[in-house]
Formats: sequence, structure tokens, C-alpha cells
Amino acid sequence: MQSTAGQVPTRPPTINVAAAVKPRHIQLGEKARLDLTISGDAFIKHIEAPKFNFLPAFLAVPLHTETTPRLESNKIAVSIAWAYELIPQAVGDFSLSDVQFAYQGSDYFANPGSIRVSSADTYVDVSTRSTHQVTVSVNTAEPYLNAPLTYTFRYLYTAVLPTQESPTPRLPTFPDFFVEELPTQPAHTQQIRGKNFWVEEHVRRLYPQKTGQIVIKPATLVLPIPRGRKTLTTGPLKLNIQPLPEIGKPAHFSGAVGEYQISAQVDRTSVETGNALTLSLQISGRGNIQTVAAPKLPAITGVVVNGPNLVEDSTPTNRTYAYALIPARTGTLRIPAIAYVYFNPSQAAYATTQTTPIPVSVRPNPSDAAVPETDTSAWWIWLTLLAILIVVLAVAGFLWYRTRPQMFRRTATRTLDNSETTERGRQRTETEPTTPASLAHDALIELAHSSPTDEATAFANTLAQILYEYLTDTLALTQRNIDTVREVCIQSGIAESIREELVDLLTKCDYHRFAPVPLTAAERGMLIARVETVINNIESFQTVA
Repeated sequence: MQSTAGQVPTRPPTINVAAAVKPRHIQLGEKARLDLTISGDAFIKHIEAPKFNFLPAFLAVPLHTETTPRLESNKIAVSIAWAYELIPQAVGDFSLSDVQFAYQGSDYFANPGSIRVSSADTYVDVSTRSTHQVTVSVNTAEPYLNAPLTYTFRYLYTAVLPTQESPTPRLPTFPDFFVEELPTQPAHTQQIRGKNFWVEEHVRRLYPQKTGQIVIKPATLVLPIPRGRKTLTTGPLKLNIQPLPEIGKPAHFSGAVGEYQISAQVDRTSVETGNALTLSLQISGRGNIQTVAAPKLPAITGVVVNGPNLVEDSTPTNRTYAYALIPARTGTLRIPAIAYVYFNPSQAAYATTQTTPIPVSVRPNPSDAAVPETDTSAWWIWLTLLAILIVVLAVAGFLWYRTRPQMFRRTATRTLDNSETTERGRQRTETEPTTPASLAHDALIELAHSSPTDEATAFANTLAQILYEYLTDTLALTQRNIDTVREVCIQSGIAESIREELVDLLTKCDYHRFAPVPLTAAERGMLIARVETVINNIESFQTVA
């Protein structure tokens, strides 16, 4: 037997195993990396893949395996590494189980430690131990069509991040809504789940423009953390938009949805015939006031209505519309109650608010004669004469107003000389009939010969009266305002290009009547020529029809 004396016993190889997870804190939707290694002071071979099971908290996906040889005590040693991708399946704090390595009949174990998975809307910063979270909400998930709903994006944090940049919120575009951005309020504090949070809010008022289900896409917040950027994401919001009920809908409902009040006032309670007073209608409340039409005035006998015009100082919760009322009769003008119908989503019913009737005293236009001064020694004589004079002036003013278009036309005819009549091609023989168009052309000729120093207000007022008088005689116009002109032209089949030119001319007349600005002689001539052309076009259109 061979002696074994003096032999050194063989030392078993040293085996080291390790398991590491990075990062230790991720969000749902992000991924972590698991690195496993086995190494020793001898040549490691015939090693099986490590065994572990992190389900149901994580799904492990193999990435790659790497073998690294090295020289260890004049012997070749090998380290083997495995890399896995951990995809979280739930939110919470997880302690990962041991990883088992098997080598030459022996088992070796390594524990990767714990990992925290936050929801996609939450981030915990390790350096400051601060929590950052985003949320979105709406005040109702089942709004009515065109009814306002409030969308609120909130950023909550327990401490400010140690970076120079500020977090950047990114809200969706809301393609199916009319959007109103509300002012951003300063950050405030709020206690949530026992923690004190700072809260920043970004609010939008949304008006749905279609019925059915609408999904508002997630909003995000980009956090500038020291190691890069972290994006927090909210969940989507599902809304069910209800149509407005047909039962109980008034015939003159214009689409207003919300809660409203309407009020009316005039700039004066006494006016002369032929002069304009301004009626202001103010609509206030909460709703889709920016997407609906202005109130339509009821017919007022003996009054020409122009407008409405939106007043510039209107706000998202307040709309003021101005109407110009021109009375043609003396006495007491009663502006009737003006109703405004709206749908109240909180009560799921239609409602009506209306103004209070307003009385206005209409006086006759004063004559050019000056009223004599009163003699204090015989005041009762002058008072009697003054009363008689007022009555005479009232009658004369009324008759003057009723007859001034005819007088205006006769004067225009008399002032035309033969050369001008030949030049314009409007000379009529005694046997030719008088038509609305010929009367309008005569009046335009007279207006063209008026003094260019006359006020723009008087010029525009005369030009508008010529047009309205012609339309009344030709198309049976019942009310002298632009909306009625448009409706009558449509009913008469007037071509759209003629209608738009007519509306543009009347709009320019209103502008110079109620917001007077200087008009040059060239500008006056251009307006007269355009009126003459549109009258000729209407005559030609009616002849063809």
C-alpha cells in the first residue's frame, strides 16, 4: 500500500453568490433589474441557471448571461452572471424570496432584498424622503351636452425637489370640448392621510360638444429629479355625455345651458323721435354663455331695432349686449319684458328668466325756432304760450318725421339739373312711373350733393333710412334691423352675395350712427356708390325672377 504520509489534503473551492436589485423604488409601468452572480477561486463549470420565483408580484424576463474568466492563485477561475428584467404586477412593498444556486451537489442562496412599487401617479424621492403625487378629477361624470363641468389637475408634494427646474404639468388637449382655462391659484397646504401636503391645482372648465362616451386622456407631470427626469401619470377619465331632453324644450330655446339671470337697463328714460336710445341686456351666471347667441328682442311697434353688439367689458360669467332703439312715435314707449330660456342641469329641467318692462318717454323732435324766455313779471302768460308751443311742436315734429322722406325725395328731384340727370342716366319723363328704386336713386343724388362737412352721424342715418325705405317698399320689410333684413332677403330668394353686401352696408351705417367717426368725401362717395349698386342688383335679380 502506498503511503500517504506528507501529502497536503485538497481544500474545497470557495463559492460566492450574490443577488442585487436596482433601483429599489419604481413605479407601476417601470422596470427593475435583477443581477445574479456566482464566483469562486476555482474553475466553475457545469452550473445550472439560478432558481427563483417572484410571482405574482413580478414577472421576470431573462436579458442575458455573461461568463468572465480570471486568474486566481495561478489558476483560471470563472464568474458567471445572469441579468433579468423585473416587471411589477402590483403596487406595494415587496420582500423578494431567496435565489438558489446549485453547484456540484451543493446549494447556495442569496437574497436580493426588498423593492417598493408605487402607482404611476406617485413618486417617493429618496434624497428628501418626500412624496410626490398627481391626481385628476371632474365634478360630474355624466354631464349634459354643452353643460359646464370642472376638470381639476392636482400636484401634491410634501417637500420641494432639490433642483433648479420646476415640475412641468402636461394636460390633455380635450378635443371634444370647448375649453375655458381658469386662473391658477397659489399653492396651499392640505393634510392627507396624516401627512401635510402642498397642493397646486390647474383647473379647466369643459363644455362637451358631443353626446355619448368620451375618454379624457391621462395627464402627466415631469419631475426634474437629480438623476434625470421622472414622469408621473394619472389615469384616464371616462365621461358619459347626456343629450338635452326633448320633453319640455321651449320652441325659442337657443341652447343656453347652466344657471342664468337677465337684467335690462336703458341709457335714458326720455328720448326724441328719430333719435336712438341704448338698451343694455346683461346675462350673468354659470354656464356655456360663450357658445350661445344673444337674446332676441320681441317686436316693438313703432321702433327700429339695431344690434345686438357685444360690449367689450363682458366676462366669461357675464355677457352684456347693446341694442339701439329708434322710436318713431311720441308718447310712452314700453319696452316689454325680455325672456331668456336656459336648461338647468342641476334640476334637469328648462327654466326662464326675464327682465322687468321699462317705460320710456318719447318726445317730438324740437323745431329750429327757439323757445322764448319766460318773463318773470308775467309768468302765467308765458306759461300758457309755452304750453301751446309745446303742443304745436309735438304735432309739427310728428308730421315732420312722417313726411320727411317724401320731402327729402321731392327736394332731391328739384335740385337735379339736366346735365347731372343725363350723366347719371336717371332722367325720367312725366309719363314714367315713380318706383321705389327711382325714389332711392333720387335720394342718393341729393345725399351726394350734401355738404361734406355734415356730421358722419347724420350722413349714416340718412343713408340707412334710404336703404330701409327702399326695402320696405320693395320687399315689405316689417322691422328695420339687420336680422329682419337678412330674413326677408332669404325669404325673397335674394342671392347670398347681394344679401351679404346689403348687411355689410347697414352694419357700417350703424357703426357711424352710434359710434361716430369722421368720414371723408371719398368715403361717403364710395358708400353711396355701393348702395346704388346693391339696389340695382336687387332690381335686376327681381326682374330675372
